[in-house]
Amino acid sequence: MRLNAAILTAFLSGAAAGAVAQHTPLTRYITPGQQVKLTATASSAPHYQWYRNGLPLNGARARELVTSVPGTYTVQAYYQLECPSDLSPPVVITEIAGVAVDLAMGKQADKRVALVDYSLGYLLTVTNNGPQPAAAVVVTDVLPQQLGLESIGIPSAGTASYDPATRRITWQVGELAVHQPATLALTTKVLEAGVITNTASVTSALRDSVPGNNTAVHVQQVLPIHIPNTITPNGDGVNDRLRIRGLERYPENELIILNRWGNHVFEQKNYQQNWEGKGLAEGTYFYLLRIKDEGGHWQDFKGYIMILRSR
Repeated sequence: MRLNAAILTAFLSGAAAGAVAQHTPLTRYITPGQQVKLTATASSAPHYQWYRNGLPLNGARARELVTSVPGTYTVQAYYQLECPSDLSPPVVITEIAGVAVDLAMGKQADKRVALVDYSLGYLLTVTNNGPQPAAAVVVTDVLPQQLGLESIGIPSAGTASYDPATRRITWQVGELAVHQPATLALTTKVLEAGVITNTASVTSALRDSVPGNNTAVHVQQVLPIHIPNTITPNGDGVNDRLRIRGLERYPENELIILNRWGNHVFEQKNYQQNWEGKGLAEGTYFYLLRIKDEGGHWQDFKGYIMILRSR
């Protein structure tokens, strides 16, 4: 009689015990002398038999096995004398040299300043400066409360996921060769004005010789300005004109509005909150708002605005 295969999990002793990713085969990396604890999840068997590289290990008959020897490990659960389970999926224990690596984390945004309700893109970059390949590379980025996640791009290596409860983006990069960079693009939505500080960090199975570059911090300024995307100039006194909240803080500004053919339909320096689309048909128009910020730099913001007269 054959029973279901025992399932095998592995934890590095002395390391943080997190969720174990399901791979076939599952691989765990150790440095010389480091121990690994293997656990068969079949918990009710009277005894077990562990194997390394297909050969039975003498005396290895408990549910758990602690080893520091590299190899491919499997286990069988014995519920009766002649009734073992199938062999579990393998776990590969790989020893890596004790030399540390140097992983460098980078983070940049696609805008120098942003506005509330605008999309804000980030590019995460991790590079292995060597001197050897890095294993089990993981990047984490916890979004601050001022940002909402819109999308996660396809990473150049590994997989990425988002946990809304913790606001944590986890990028499982995996192995990273020497001098190999990996990138991940994120798109967020700005929820609040002010200064947004966003931090990303990287870890791996190896000790890092330069921990100072394992973290990248990006500081983003969000101007307290809100540009609506719809006006309803129907004479009811509500939303008849394009009113840009917060623009009074930046008196040096310029607003240009274009139709879908690229023709200018409105231009005004030091905008007076007075554009109502007079004489224009309903539909979508495009704006360019230029603002001189507190530092004396001109910032450009582009978007669209709809004229709806029937509301």
